[in-house]
Amino acid sequence: MGYLILVKITSHYLCRDLLQLCKFPVSSVSINFASPALLQADALRRLKKTNMVLVRSSWVQISVKLPGVKICLTFHLKGAGEGGAEGKRRGKCKRGGGGNVLANQPFHLNWAWISLDSDMLMVNETDPHLSVTLRRRGYLGETAFVTITAVNGSAKVGEDFTAKYAKQVQFNPGETEATWTLRLYDDDRFEQLETFDLRLSDPVMAVLEYPDVAHVTIHDDEDESEVFFSDSEYRVAEDIGEILIPIKRVGDVWDETMVICYTIEDTATGTVPSTVTSFSDYITRAYDHRSVVRFDKGDREKFCRVTIIDDSLFEDEEAFSVVLADTMGGRLGKISTTDVIIEPDKNDEPTFYLGASEYLVDESDGFIEVKVWRTGTDLSKQSSVTVRSRKDDPPTAEAGLDYIAVNKILKFAPGVTMQTIRVEILDDLGRPRLEGEESFLIVLRMPFKAVLGEPKAAKITINDSISDLPSMQFKESSYNVREDEGEVQAVIIRSGDITHASSIRCYTRQASAKVAEDYVERPDTNASLVEFKSGDYASKCVVQLVDDRLYEEDEQFRLVLGSPFSPDLEAALVGRQNVTMVTIEDQGDEPVIKLAETRYTVKEPMFKEESAKVTIPVLREGDLSQIDVVTVNTKDGQANAGKDYNALFKELVFESNVSRIDVDIDILYDGEKENTEVFTVHLRSNSGIARIKNSKAKVYIEERTKVADVTFPDRPMVLSLRDYDTPEQADDNPVQGYPLICVTTCNPKHPNYLKTGALCESEGINDTLTLFRWRVSAPSGQDGVSSDLQDVESNTFFASTRGITLDSIYFAGGSRVQCGSRAVNLEGDPGLELLSEPVTVDPEAGICEPRIMDSVGAEPFTAKMRYTGSSDEKHPNKVRLTITIPHRDGMMPVISTRQLSNFELTLSKDGTRLASHRCSNLLDYNEVQTEFGFITNETRDLNIIGEAEPYQYSTKLRSEPTLRFYRNLDIESCVWKFENYFDMSELKTDCGGDINSDGQVLNIKQSYVSMRVPLYVSYVFHSPVARGGWLHYDMTSQLQLTFVYDTAILWQNGISSPESEAGLQGYVYPTSMRIRDDGRLVVSFRTEARFRGQFVASHPGSTLESMVTSSDHPDLTFDLQLIRSDPTFDQPDQEWSFVSELAIRDYSGSFSIQLIPCTTSLDQEYTQPISCSPREPLGFDLPIRFQQVSDPVPARFSLNTDFHLMRKKELWLSEDTMLGAEDTDVVFLPTDRIYGRISVDPVQDLGNSFDLSVEKVFLCSGKDGYIPKYDPDNLEFGCVAESPNLQYTFKILDKGAPFTVVEKFREIEFDAKLAVDDPEAVPMMKIPGTDGFSLACQPIFQVDSGRQWFLHTIYTIRSLQSSGRGIGKRSVAHLQQHHAVFGAADMNTGLLLRAKRSEEDTEGMGEDGKGTNIALVQLDYLGAGDGGDIVLDTSVPTSAKLPIIPILIIIIVILIVASCLIFVIFFVRRRRKSSSPPPSPTGTITVVKNGHVKVLGGPSTCAYDDDRTEV
Repeated sequence: MGYLILVKITSHYLCRDLLQLCKFPVSSVSINFASPALLQADALRRLKKTNMVLVRSSWVQISVKLPGVKICLTFHLKGAGEGGAEGKRRGKCKRGGGGNVLANQPFHLNWAWISLDSDMLMVNETDPHLSVTLRRRGYLGETAFVTITAVNGSAKVGEDFTAKYAKQVQFNPGETEATWTLRLYDDDRFEQLETFDLRLSDPVMAVLEYPDVAHVTIHDDEDESEVFFSDSEYRVAEDIGEILIPIKRVGDVWDETMVICYTIEDTATGTVPSTVTSFSDYITRAYDHRSVVRFDKGDREKFCRVTIIDDSLFEDEEAFSVVLADTMGGRLGKISTTDVIIEPDKNDEPTFYLGASEYLVDESDGFIEVKVWRTGTDLSKQSSVTVRSRKDDPPTAEAGLDYIAVNKILKFAPGVTMQTIRVEILDDLGRPRLEGEESFLIVLRMPFKAVLGEPKAAKITINDSISDLPSMQFKESSYNVREDEGEVQAVIIRSGDITHASSIRCYTRQASAKVAEDYVERPDTNASLVEFKSGDYASKCVVQLVDDRLYEEDEQFRLVLGSPFSPDLEAALVGRQNVTMVTIEDQGDEPVIKLAETRYTVKEPMFKEESAKVTIPVLREGDLSQIDVVTVNTKDGQANAGKDYNALFKELVFESNVSRIDVDIDILYDGEKENTEVFTVHLRSNSGIARIKNSKAKVYIEERTKVADVTFPDRPMVLSLRDYDTPEQADDNPVQGYPLICVTTCNPKHPNYLKTGALCESEGINDTLTLFRWRVSAPSGQDGVSSDLQDVESNTFFASTRGITLDSIYFAGGSRVQCGSRAVNLEGDPGLELLSEPVTVDPEAGICEPRIMDSVGAEPFTAKMRYTGSSDEKHPNKVRLTITIPHRDGMMPVISTRQLSNFELTLSKDGTRLASHRCSNLLDYNEVQTEFGFITNETRDLNIIGEAEPYQYSTKLRSEPTLRFYRNLDIESCVWKFENYFDMSELKTDCGGDINSDGQVLNIKQSYVSMRVPLYVSYVFHSPVARGGWLHYDMTSQLQLTFVYDTAILWQNGISSPESEAGLQGYVYPTSMRIRDDGRLVVSFRTEARFRGQFVASHPGSTLESMVTSSDHPDLTFDLQLIRSDPTFDQPDQEWSFVSELAIRDYSGSFSIQLIPCTTSLDQEYTQPISCSPREPLGFDLPIRFQQVSDPVPARFSLNTDFHLMRKKELWLSEDTMLGAEDTDVVFLPTDRIYGRISVDPVQDLGNSFDLSVEKVFLCSGKDGYIPKYDPDNLEFGCVAESPNLQYTFKILDKGAPFTVVEKFREIEFDAKLAVDDPEAVPMMKIPGTDGFSLACQPIFQVDSGRQWFLHTIYTIRSLQSSGRGIGKRSVAHLQQHHAVFGAADMNTGLLLRAKRSEEDTEGMGEDGKGTNIALVQLDYLGAGDGGDIVLDTSVPTSAKLPIIPILIIIIVILIVASCLIFVIFFVRRRRKSSSPPPSPTGTITVVKNGHVKVLGGPSTCAYDDDRTEV
């Protein structure tokens, strides 16, 4: 430690806080430290608490004051554990106060220190003693004593601790520790902390050190008042009303204690008393002064009251908490919170139970409904119960065989007290068996928020002792039978369990038919039993009929079933249809009179002296007992009575038992060469009951064939068409692959024509009428043996074997070919036939030789299918099909999308190919039923200039159908190329295409449609020895075209049906949807059954049917059909389709598909027809959004046209567009010229907007006053087409084909001209919307007087932008003069020669601005006289002098009257046109604003017969 200390003893105590330096008392001690900074902080702290005086900075002076002695010492501290201290004087002590001073006197001191263990002591009142530890240190060699004293504080001696305690503590030598105890007093009063002090004093042989005083605190916690709950949880019933929760108090109970007892919500809901609300569970105790519980003096227990609300609602277990807080006069115990649990009120809980404990159901009922009830005071919440079926004990009914197992959760919504569950009873309709009574159980399980009551199980007994008994009934409700059939067989069908034999009586009951007269009676006895053996489904009840020869009206009797019986079951049933009505029809005895045949042919006598007749038998059949009278008469056809035959009108009387009367009609010789003529024979009833049949027969009078005495001077010769111009240089062996021609000696091309031509002329041979036939043999074999020549009879749709040329398909290399030619005279009578010398086709030389000579078979072809898209101007949005086929000589390629077979019929002109091969090259352009065809109306490829071979495109030597077919052959490259355009619907409906994929592309919103089109290609060769005349090599291919389009994902996972009561479910997968051409919706879908069985459209054992309905379209009905079904009962795939029976624009809405599930047992195998049991329909909701896209309707308005016939050319050329009524319906004389003018009604005042052009003009006259009408729907075409009702018809003008017109009639020129071809008509042509024509009247006066003639015009009205697209543009005759533009296509049209007209002239009428009008030409036959000219003198003599003033007055008056008349006429015409169609000859044209023209087709009244014509 090493400090030098100067000690000065100035008081009784010595160094209290430091070292004890002496054993005697001192009055004061002051210490000065020599080096205070070197002292520890603790030591410095202790020094500050003593009475020390700092003498100087380097020494400490301790003054010890003794009685009479003052000592000043200097010490050196050796150590805390040493027994003394050694001091040295370090100078002189300060003098003061007197006393003795020991200078430089060292001395030694030994001492011990005694202290308490702690200056603070804690003790509990409940402790019996207070133990205090004293410690001694320092010098321990002697016994030391110290006095300890208890000093009162708040704790008092004698009250809180004993007053008798040891006053002195002794330390024996060597002891360092001693224990002193003090007894404490424990009472039951709570006191706060009490304290007292323990003080040491009077040490003996020791000094005291700190701590010598201890402060003792007495705790009295156990006596503090404590409140708490006795339990942490209380369970109460809801109807307890009030719960008293005990609160315990322990400890000091002699004072008052208060505590707050309040509630906290948990699952239970509280409410204050003043505002009790619904669904509250208790009255809340608030956390305030109102919830204070008070303990008075001496109280050890109190109660916290909580009111429980008892409502009628069933609730689960609920809880809330009761809490103690804020005690006053005490503290809280361990359990200050308790939970109150309100148990469920069983009286409020819903109860489930079944409506009955037993049910009885017949197997044929199909289902039974079991009621499940729910009762209780609280039905405000949803609850549920599981309903299950299980086997009875012992088990009889089997799930899946006798009933559908039930396992269903019934959910009861709030307020619902009863639900019905349907249990499906399986009636074994497929294989009925009589099974007696079977039973199973329906039980309730697993209630949720409810309990089960009684009965919770019900026994269901299935009664199968009656419904499956054999039941017999008639299959049909009525039968119609002919009397001459001899018997009627009524079919009786049996249902139910047919494994047992049964029988039933089938007996008759008469109505209008009488027993024994009309039928043989079946009595109501066992003699009329109809037996059914085991397994028999049907049997027949046969009734014999009495067939007499008398005719009777329909008669009836009834067949009745009764007395059913089964010996095995001792019972049987009669079905609902136990009566059937039999109607006996006596058609066989009905008297019928008829002509034996409907067609007779007779030859006309060859000479006047000869006679011929035709015998027509008139037959009577049936009842011959009556007398019938009929009349027979003839009626003219092409044959005329008195000229071709003798007319007949005769009455025929059929007496009793007369069945035939022959009628003879004489045929006359008329001396004229005619075609076959016909007249008709008619049969009519005059009296009697006989019915007339075959009342009309045609008699054909055929001209007897006369063989003319003409013949060719020499044999014809066979050449290749290549050598037709140079026959003298022709090879002896024609080449393959090009047509042969038969050249007669009367043909200028014949080498000897210079010699034979004069003979042909003198003999009167018309070589243009020569009749040809061809004979061909098969190619010679390798041994040189040739086959016989055979006539070629295999005509094809494009090539004939009776022409001057023989197509190359009929022969091959090595074939021998011979032609026959029959001369025809100028009158058309055929003469003798001469055969040419046979020629052999060169076996080596050919145009298109095969790659390998002498090979057979077919080389591969290529086919492509491509979608054109909207960019193709000619064929937008079409599918182009292109087939390229290598050609070889003698081959004909046949293409079709249908299977090719029987080429004898397929290649002929028979209509079979039209019906079977709609998409093929077998159809000529006018036979094509699709929009485009492989064969067009072009006879040559316009892209090829010139001819590759001579006469390749000659229409005189080769027919137009042949040229149209060969247009697809590139003869230079030997390749066929056929091309056609289709739309998708044509590929599907006409071409046999199949949309085999309509699905989703991966997971993106795109769908695809894949069209597959089958393609059949046959390489056909003619062979005289082949069956049918044709050899063919067939190949097939599949063309596929796939479209990918953006769409939403369509029913990717299918549409499921809600699970039925029977647990049945299925899925519907829509596959396609479209709108047909007639606007009807077609939806196809696929079903997948999720049960064992199939969906069926209907079932004989059920009155229900599968159907489709729409709530959004209730008036719309649908036809649902099952297309295909997998032959299995294990979840089969089935394809369905439904079609709306009406068409609407918007089909969007919800559609409900109701399908009947038909189930089978697990062990049943699939058979046809299927045997299954129908169930209640399953419903599928199919949302559809589908609309028909309407074609854009252009804005349009009507144009009226006026057709005038005029005599005056000046008026015809006049620019006056308001022609008066006096200028129409004029009468024409033979010397007149008819001027026809057509113009757009000037009232509409279109100006230069449209151009009118006359295209064709026809002239005709009807027979017997017939007035021609234009009505295409009724096949009436006015003057355009030849008709039996027209006596004369001529096409006198045709702008597009001027060479086809008729220029003369009876050698008198019509001199017909179009205004565009007439130079003098230029003024009229300048008038907008006007065109015309003119013709001479003289030719039409060359007939008997009184005949009516009609002019029929065809014209077009177009906007100026499209006026160049006329039918014929301008006439060819005046092409240069009038600056018309003429295209190649128009030239071809104009150059086509047509001998007769047909309906082709009317094609497009009413379309694309083409219109038509008919006008009557009124002729003045009386004024015509003998046909001479009539000259009208209208000149005024120049010498006459007329007064000027009267003339001027008359002229003014006339002008005024004329002005008034013109105004009146103009007003009347406008009013008439605005209110009704204009009178004939006015037509109606519809013009679209964008230049495209369409005809509305509105009828207009004819001026001459009040009939209607169409535009």
